[in-house]
Amino acid sequence: MKPLHQLPWMVLALLIYSNQVFAIDLQPGEIRAPKPDSNLLMLSYQQSERGDRYLDGNKQMGDPEIQISQLQVRVGRSFEVAEHPAFLYVQTPIGYIHPEGSLSKQEGDSGVGDTTFLLAFWPYVNHEAKTYFATGVYLTIPTGSYDCERTFNTGQNRYNAALQAAYQAPLIGDFNWTAAFDTVWFGDNDAFGLQRKTLSQKPLHTSQVGLQYILNPRYSVGATYFYTAGGETSIDGVRRDDITQLQRYQMTAAANFSFGRITLQYGADLKTKSGFIEDSRYILRYTKVF
Repeated sequence: MKPLHQLPWMVLALLIYSNQVFAIDLQPGEIRAPKPDSNLLMLSYQQSERGDRYLDGNKQMGDPEIQISQLQVRVGRSFEVAEHPAFLYVQTPIGYIHPEGSLSKQEGDSGVGDTTFLLAFWPYVNHEAKTYFATGVYLTIPTGSYDCERTFNTGQNRYNAALQAAYQAPLIGDFNWTAAFDTVWFGDNDAFGLQRKTLSQKPLHTSQVGLQYILNPRYSVGATYFYTAGGETSIDGVRRDDITQLQRYQMTAAANFSFGRITLQYGADLKTKSGFIEDSRYILRYTKVF
C-alpha cells in the first residue's frame, strides 16, 4: 500500500500526462479557416522530459525524471454552418510515461490516453485580408488507462471541457501573428488513490501569442509563448494551495509537400510555480488535408 505522504506525487503525476492539461496549443497558421468538405488526418509524435519539482516557486529536493512519449492520432472534417466555416475532429493519444531518477521506484504506465473532441466555428473570415476569428468547444472523455493504485497513469479518469477563442492576422510583410485564450473545466476523479478519494480541480486559463514567418509557399517558421494560471486542486474538499503559474515556449518549422505537411517543433518550460518542470519537448507532426 502506498503511504499517504505520496499523495502530492500522485496529484502531480495525474496532472502531467494529458494533451489538454496545460493548454490547447494552436499551430502557427492553424486559425486560418478551412475549405468546406475537406478531410484531415494528423499524426503527431511527441517526446518530452520533465525534471525538477517545484512547490510554490521553490525547487524541491531530489533528482526526479519523467519520460513521456505519445503518438496522437487526429481525424477531422470541415463543413459550413449558416455559411460560416466549421470543423470537427476527434483525437486519441497512445503512449507511455516512465518515472526515473528519484522516482524510479514508482510504477509507470503505457497505453491509450483520453480522447478529445473539438467543434470549431469561424464567426469572422476575410480571406483577402487574411484575417480570421475562430472559437472552439472541446470535450475530453476518460478513455485512457487508469489504475487508482498507480501513481502515474496515461489517463485521468475524469471529463474535461474547454472553450477557446483565437485571432489571426498579418503583421508586417510575410509575418502573421496569432493570439488565443482558453479555459479548461475539470470533472472530478472519484477514484483517486488507494482510498478512492475525490480529486477536484478549479478552472485553468491559458493565453498564447504566436508569430509566424512565411519564407515561401513551401516553408515557414514560427514561435509561440504560453502563460497558464489557475487549476488549484483539492482532495475530498481540502484545498492543496497548488495554483499553477506556468510560462513556456514552442518553436516551429513547417514544410508543405505534395503528400502533406511535415512540422518539427521544440519547446520547454521557462518558469513554473508548481509541478515538475518540462526540460524539453520534441514534436514531429504529419498533416494531410484531402
